[in-house]
Parts: sequence; C-alpha cells; structure tokens
Amino acid sequence: MDKYLIKYLRDNSGNELSSKYIDFFKSELDWHIYNSERHIAENYHRNRKIYFKEKLIRFLQYSTAILKNSEKNQIKKINILSTVSFSDRNVLSNLEFTSFSPIWHPIGKKNIYGDLTTYNWHSKIQKLIKKDDFFNYLDLGLHLELENFQNHFLDQYSTKDFRALLLYTDQYFYSKYFIDVFKKLEKPSFVFTHGLPGIYTKDVDNRSDYLMVWSEKIKNNYIAAGFESSKIKVVGNPKFTTLEKQKELKSSLSDILVVPLSSALWHQHEYDKTVISDKSMVVLYLYKVQSVLKKMGVKRVRYRVHPSLNKKWVHAFLDQEFYIIDEEDLNTSLSRSSLVIGASSTVVLDSLIQGVNYLVFDPVDNNNCNMSGFELVPPFDGTEKKLMIAREEDDLENMLRNNVKTDYSLLHDYIQDFDPAILKELIK
Repeated sequence: MDKYLIKYLRDNSGNELSSKYIDFFKSELDWHIYNSERHIAENYHRNRKIYFKEKLIRFLQYSTAILKNSEKNQIKKINILSTVSFSDRNVLSNLEFTSFSPIWHPIGKKNIYGDLTTYNWHSKIQKLIKKDDFFNYLDLGLHLELENFQNHFLDQYSTKDFRALLLYTDQYFYSKYFIDVFKKLEKPSFVFTHGLPGIYTKDVDNRSDYLMVWSEKIKNNYIAAGFESSKIKVVGNPKFTTLEKQKELKSSLSDILVVPLSSALWHQHEYDKTVISDKSMVVLYLYKVQSVLKKMGVKRVRYRVHPSLNKKWVHAFLDQEFYIIDEEDLNTSLSRSSLVIGASSTVVLDSLIQGVNYLVFDPVDNNNCNMSGFELVPPFDGTEKKLMIAREEDDLENMLRNNVKTDYSLLHDYIQDFDPAILKELIK
C-alpha cells in the first residue's frame, strides 16, 4: 500500500526529469501537507511574513551582489561558494580560500555572489515556495525551465572558478539543485552537519560528495547506517575551536530548565518510513515532567520549546503558575540553569559546555520510538552509558532524588576540536 504522497508522485511521474525535480522539491511539497497549523511557529510557515528589517537587510545584500558582481579578488585564492557560517570568520581565509555566499542564500554584507538574472530566478523560486499551489510544482514545463537554467549557473560558476560548494544540509530545494550544478562542474560539494543527528538514513545528507561531522562516533553511526566511509570527514564543530577537558557540572533543583521534545514535523525525512507526529505530545511531555517535579517540591520551572513550535499555542495548555516560557538566548538560559531536563537533543551538548547537568527524559514505545514517533539513535538509544536517560516518570524521579549526573566527557566523544584543514586536501 502506498503511504507517502511525494514518493508516489516521484515514482509515477512518467518522466525522468519530473521525478528528479519532484525529489528536489520534496521538503517544500511536504510543507503543503504538514506545515499549515497553528502549533507551527510563524517563522517556519512557507508563506511567513517578512518584516521591514529583514527586507532591508535582504535589499542591501542583493544590491551588494548585483552591483559588485564584476569586482575581482585583490588576493588570488581558491574561490568557494558557501552557505555555512563559521564562528571565526577567518577560518576559510586562513586556509587560502575566498568564500562567497550566493545571492540565493546571502550571509553578511560582503562577498555575496550573483547577478540580476540570478536574483530574478531566485525571486521566482521564492514565489513558488511561498505562494503557489501544490500542483504547480508538478508541471513538466517548470522542470524543463529549471534544468535549462542550470546552464546560467554553469557558465557563471565556471567563470568565477568556484572549486567547491559548502552547505548545512541537502534536504531543501536549493541545496539539491546546486549540488547537482556542482556535480556537472565536476567540483566537490560538502555538507557540514549542524547538530547531533536525530536520524541516520541515506535519504538525508547523502547527496554531497563529502559529509563533515563533529566526531568519530558520529562518523561511525553514519557508516553503520550504510554511508560510504570515504565520504565522511571528521572536522569537529565550527562553533568551537577548543573545549574544556574537564568541568564540574551544576546539578540542583533551584533553577530548572525543561527542554521538551518537538511534536512539530513540517516534512518527512525518509521516503519509505513516514512519521506522523501527534502535536499534543509536547504538552503531554511537559505534564509528565511537572508531575515528577511537583513530587520533588519544585514550585516553578522555565521551559523552552523547539523554535519550530508556536510558544503561545503550547503555553495555553499548561499550568502557567508552574511553567514559565524561557525567552533568553540559549547560552544565557543554560548558563543560569541549575539543571536541564530534556528530550533527545543537541542541547545536551550545549548544556554540558555551559557546565550544567542534562538528564534525558524520553519515553519510548515497544519499537523504541519516542513520543514524536521517531526511532531513537545513539547516544539517546540507551547504548551510551555516559548519558543519564529516564524512560518512565519513576526513572526520572529516582535520578533526581539521587542527583545522578551525565558524564561531562560525553561532550568530547561527540564534539572534537574544530580542524577544517582537510578541506585543503579535498579542494583543489
């Protein structure tokens, strides 16, 4: 039985090119199905409102690209196209690369590459994604137009002599489209993972030539999922050049932060394993945690939902004498916390970096799937002994009463010191 509309459309398009572009637009097509309800944060809506400040920034970025497109580099280095932001802006320059962000994903104020023709194309794609009906994506004429327009980028990027493409993911249209362009240029593409993977599947982040990960443990998880070992390179986390080797973790009930699971699913990750998340699970999760904490005498805590969730929608379900919405930036919030209780999330590493104990509370069913419907993966599947995990409310209560702590060294198992030097070997 067919269970996933986008797979059915891809496999039954009757045209190889249409199948290709239905696949390219997979996530954007999913948004029409899964991303249309109030529990999704406005910023994650496909037709979200663009406010004046963002419009002004984009105008300046587009103008910079169009007006300065013909300028040549003052210093001859290897040109690369990148949508990846590094905490140290000189990382790529120190490796003798000149990094440009594309006009279709501009970063900062300088070195934005594109022209008026590309801007107009980008505007048309944005209109399609934000406003057009689902059926318009299936038009063979659109697919032919997109395929032919790649010639514009092949000419431009050859002239600019871009030697590589750097991306954060391969799940969205632009990433897939430009990985395809760079394959035709016979230049490598790189995806830099931006969190602890919540899923290991060859349907995600497997299109690029190389996948850049934070640690050997993560690399081994990808290999176990069927990825080619040679394409996975360990570079560490671009946000951190060095991390403290040891740290004593705070762990008390005085100022608890709760990080619930996300029950917002705005696109499917896999073709053959669809997941339907019950949007009420984030609320149920918070009720469960409150039940345990009230037994411990805790009167009030802060909670922080995933950015994809509408905070006001969630808050209306909760005991507002007990739960306070956390509005601070993540690092500030974590640094003031005495303990974090949360679901399977990269925040466990952020919490350890800030010196705060993180207890995982993540109930599962008989198939080892959590409340959002996803099968758990390392380190959250119970195979990692350094990570303290509670599956039931009683388990969480026992952990709190015994003040058990996650081992800080887990941080170094999953984030190695950042070293992108291998890029020099791979980009010629």
